[in-house]
Amino acid sequence: MSKRKIKRRKAKGKRVDLHFGQGGEISGFTAAGITAFSDLNPEAIVREVMQNSLDAAREAKRDIARVQFEAVRHDLNQIPGIQQYRSVFHRAKQAQERLRAGYQGLSDQAQDVVHAIETCLASEHCTTLFALDNGIGLDENRMKGILADGVSVKGGASAGAVGNGHFVVIPASDLRYVLYGGLTEARQMIGSGHTILASHKNAGDNTPMSKDGYFVKALRPDLFSPYEFPRDSEVPEYLRSKLEWIARQWSFGTVVAVPGFNHFREQHQSLGDIIAKAAACNFFAAFARKELQMTVEEDGQAPVMLDQATIEATLRKFSDEKRARNKFLSGSRALAAFETVQDGQDIAVATGIGRVSLKLRLVDDGKTSIDLCRNGMWITNRLPSKLRDFQFSGLKPFHCVLLLNAEDGKIHQLVRKAEGPLHNDVVLKRLQPTERKELTKAMEAVADKIRAHVPVYSGERFKIPDVLSVNSHGIASGGRRTSLVGNFREIPRRWNRTVANGDGEGEDGPGYHESESPGNGAGIGPRRGGRSRFRRAGNALRLRGLSVHTGTRSCRFDLTPEERCIGSEIRFALDESLDETCDDMGSEDFVRLETVKVDGQAVSGNNLTRDDKGQALGVRLGALEPNKPLKIEIDYKLPEGINVSDNVPVVIKTEIIRRAAGSAKQEPK
Repeated sequence: MSKRKIKRRKAKGKRVDLHFGQGGEISGFTAAGITAFSDLNPEAIVREVMQNSLDAAREAKRDIARVQFEAVRHDLNQIPGIQQYRSVFHRAKQAQERLRAGYQGLSDQAQDVVHAIETCLASEHCTTLFALDNGIGLDENRMKGILADGVSVKGGASAGAVGNGHFVVIPASDLRYVLYGGLTEARQMIGSGHTILASHKNAGDNTPMSKDGYFVKALRPDLFSPYEFPRDSEVPEYLRSKLEWIARQWSFGTVVAVPGFNHFREQHQSLGDIIAKAAACNFFAAFARKELQMTVEEDGQAPVMLDQATIEATLRKFSDEKRARNKFLSGSRALAAFETVQDGQDIAVATGIGRVSLKLRLVDDGKTSIDLCRNGMWITNRLPSKLRDFQFSGLKPFHCVLLLNAEDGKIHQLVRKAEGPLHNDVVLKRLQPTERKELTKAMEAVADKIRAHVPVYSGERFKIPDVLSVNSHGIASGGRRTSLVGNFREIPRRWNRTVANGDGEGEDGPGYHESESPGNGAGIGPRRGGRSRFRRAGNALRLRGLSVHTGTRSCRFDLTPEERCIGSEIRFALDESLDETCDDMGSEDFVRLETVKVDGQAVSGNNLTRDDKGQALGVRLGALEPNKPLKIEIDYKLPEGINVSDNVPVVIKTEIIRRAAGSAKQEPK
């Protein structure tokens, strides 16, 4: 395309500034619309920016989506609309204090917001985080979609939804202010911004005003065209200089500006590391396929580049991180998923509502896990039950990555619809009943394909899905407090009964056939014809968890088997969430056992299962007799890379393993 000059338009008298609408509900500095996102970590913010850039590049039919982050220190007065911002902020603070008449000042939460704003405004300089991309750019309709709340202008082929994720970026600004600029292929510029303060009164006539301010030429009483945007020469230099750089480098694209950037409140890490980790852990599939390139530039720091050539090294840099927040991937698990994308077996599944590509890799030492990536972005490893790891407990451990793309059919549309606003989970209840049934059936087809490609495990492993909360009550005062937590029992895995005519009875699990015994390479799955007796999958164990604290990490477990078990082992997995109130039950790693007692007797030597570093991970219990109680006491430490003080509660999960005949005395892989 020829390098035509950017069109310039002269302003026609209307002033481009922050404009606040009239009336509306009374809203404070902690309005629900933004408070829901106030505690998000850098992962969510970087995901939001990059997914929009990746979608925009695809829409522009770019071969590679390019995203550049820049942290620029500058004079505070360069921020567009900052004088109007100061005036409105002071009036909003006064109005909120008056609304709380009878109370002393603002609420604690509101005071934190106000303090951050006042600290930023009191400085002569501030930092802006700019995010530039080579996407389709912004026109009036796309800009309206960005400023909207819950109104998406994206199609079903996208990874995210412009508008729905708008508030995610706001917490990165101590001013709670984000600005946008776009340059289209026709070389037309457009700009805007959005800040969220609190209800206040107009300086001139005391008219009640909204908390939302928009950087535009004017607000209109028009549902379909509420904003008059600045264009071309009306776009302030703050945004225009970046758009002109985009014009020289990429011809067209978008800039997102976050003034008063607070470095994600992670001052101990460089910005390059923070953004590179978030990008690598969430977009490894896009980087691996050479669809995405990212650069981070910060004053005084060497630029950080992430692309197909550097993605593996970047993930290895963060591979010691075992825990991630807010249902995102940790560095170690992201590296494992990337290795599966790189080296896993390619498998295609026809589901009836579209095609799914799988990458499958057996893991010699580890746990079965399944990750979903859609349009190059990691979504979740907590898929609905048909694809949860416990459904494959009879198979050798494996890692599978589902790669779903827009062109794959209706399944892409349904998965996207089942995702939440942050696109990091899939919940079937978000779908209509008929859609839910379609997606469940498609997931069953994927599960069957996995079973057909993964060998049977030589032993049988059973997870206890409930958790034992290990609290630290009384430690701070030097006391001891015993906590009874939960009533734990195994969810048994049951097999269908296959009768003479080949029809299965029940829907609790696949049919088991004696010809498909462990070790012959056959997958466990339903099979027509023949006759097979019903076989129990394991010994149901009742677990009563009792946590006893003495100032170190320790607890006691009372086990009561219901029936005889020839060979058994118990391990204790640290839950991914750490926090006992979290709904995410995905475990990451086993705790390291320091001392172990069984019925008061110390356990050591070959009665402990150890890793390659010699650290004890499990206790070999041997034969268990029915109704004979067993008391296990452990002192443990957390895995490397997890720093949690003794007074912070964690969650651990128990995993019971019943070993197959002949393997009970062998060292597990």
